[in-house]
Amino acid sequence: MSPEDLGSILEDLVTAEDDPRVLVGLQSSDDAGVYRLDDERALVFTVDLITPIVDDPRDFGRIAAANSISDIYAMGAKPLMALNVSGFEPKLPAQIYREILQGAREVAHEARAVILGGHTIKDKEIKYGLAVVGEVHPQKILRNTGAQEGDALLLSKALGTSALATAFKNGAFDESDSRYRAMVSSMTRLNREASVLAQEFGAHALTDVTGFGLSGHMLEMLTGSELGFRIRLSSLPVLEGALEMLAAGYTCGGGEANRKRALDKIELPEEIELHQEYLLHDPQTSGGLLMALPKERAPALLARLQESGHAAAIVGEVVGPSKQPLHVLA
Repeated sequence: MSPEDLGSILEDLVTAEDDPRVLVGLQSSDDAGVYRLDDERALVFTVDLITPIVDDPRDFGRIAAANSISDIYAMGAKPLMALNVSGFEPKLPAQIYREILQGAREVAHEARAVILGGHTIKDKEIKYGLAVVGEVHPQKILRNTGAQEGDALLLSKALGTSALATAFKNGAFDESDSRYRAMVSSMTRLNREASVLAQEFGAHALTDVTGFGLSGHMLEMLTGSELGFRIRLSSLPVLEGALEMLAAGYTCGGGEANRKRALDKIELPEEIELHQEYLLHDPQTSGGLLMALPKERAPALLARLQESGHAAAIVGEVVGPSKQPLHVLA
């Protein structure tokens, strides 16, 4: 569902945001809700589920779990516990579902969270994810808003998961291909270290890049602000083969919806090719963290991430009021 459609549904509904214990609710389309328990503790709560993006059930479970847990890290929090949320076709062998759950359990264990149970319904198509509870100090919440003029923009993972997944589903390459391995490796990598470093280096704003693509999540970060983001195409980290797959036409409906949403809010260079533009809008599954932080601290943070194997990059900067919220340079 698009942000506009969701907003129109929710705008007139009475929510619990009048409760002073709600620290983060619906107002900024943030990555998770935050509820204060006391002066030292707040609970962070999120839920996410996806349809299969790969054929291997254990890989799918690992990807879905990392994708769900990412929203906890995007708030600067640590995950504590989770519940399985799934739709499963009863005619499929039970071993498939067992493998999905085992893959998710492996990732939850890596995240130092426990899966306590969950709920499953019958469905014609497999769907799986987690409802996750995390914990954060009320004064250390990292929101998706708060970027400051002059900040650097840093992205912790490479883009292109949807392009590659669409190409894989259509037989452009198989599981033995290095492009498949790179895609799965990226989607199963937890955002834990990037979240911890964002806090350590004093990030002003943090979000994870998922279904709305880089452009959509950048626009969310600018909600209610008069600032703009200037980004450089040449600086964007890209998964192996993703641009080639986009050039070959492996896009999805979500990417086109993201593009349409951004059309009147983005200024593009004249020489940009269509597949390069689509990279900006490519929906991500278990994507990286996008952070705005003081520019003088960004190189050291980037070095820390790259040393640990992240395909991270400084992709732009926060600027003052401009013609369009997003200004893209070649």
